[in-house]
Amino acid sequence: MKIVDAHWELRNLGVTSQDVEIDVNDSIDEVSASLDTLDSQYQVVKVPTMRLDIYKLLTDKGFSLAEASIRVSHDLKEFSCSRLIRRLSDTLTFSEMDENELSIMREQIRGGMFQTDRVILDPYFTPEQAANRYVMWMNDELERGSKLLSYKYKDQPVGFSCMKEVSEGTFYPVLGGVYTTGKALPLGSAIVFKQLEIAKSLGGKVLYTVISSNNPAVVKAYSQLGYTFEDIKYVFVKHAD
Repeated sequence: MKIVDAHWELRNLGVTSQDVEIDVNDSIDEVSASLDTLDSQYQVVKVPTMRLDIYKLLTDKGFSLAEASIRVSHDLKEFSCSRLIRRLSDTLTFSEMDENELSIMREQIRGGMFQTDRVILDPYFTPEQAANRYVMWMNDELERGSKLLSYKYKDQPVGFSCMKEVSEGTFYPVLGGVYTTGKALPLGSAIVFKQLEIAKSLGGKVLYTVISSNNPAVVKAYSQLGYTFEDIKYVFVKHAD
């Protein structure tokens, strides 16, 4: 079991926060004792599958299920998609963001482009808090050297992704999405496919990311584009009074 002081959420969301990751072999007594030590306002616990005993324990201690967090990966050897997605992907251009494109991304995030994450769906938080969390997160990734990519369709910005090389040949799209200006077409799948080509062009051997069960369209897109579903963790949250 690992407990992390998520101090950045005080800036992002205005609350103290702790993240807990439970291992499949952790004993129920150990988990229970550790949960009783948590003292933050917002507590997030990730639990592997097959631990129904821990799910019940969390419910008994006032936690609520927020989402399933699904890790997916692609070996970048063969790409497959529909002809429509291939055509849309081929028409997309991309570049690292300049200051104007960074401003567009922040404006789109604050305008509500993300509607399915566990924070915006949480009645304890406002849409403004949820958007601020993403904006601050992307600012942090930019400072850490991640690539913030802007995607254009017919010269119009339609989406972005944040690409990070976590180790040699292993790429991780931290976050991405389609702007409101690109919602009329299935550009989300086209961007997801484009990320594969970008990672391959950068010498990638594998690409992995984490998606949420709260967004069935994204789950469908990754399954159709040949990703392997590797792991699922259930995410429980609690707001301490």
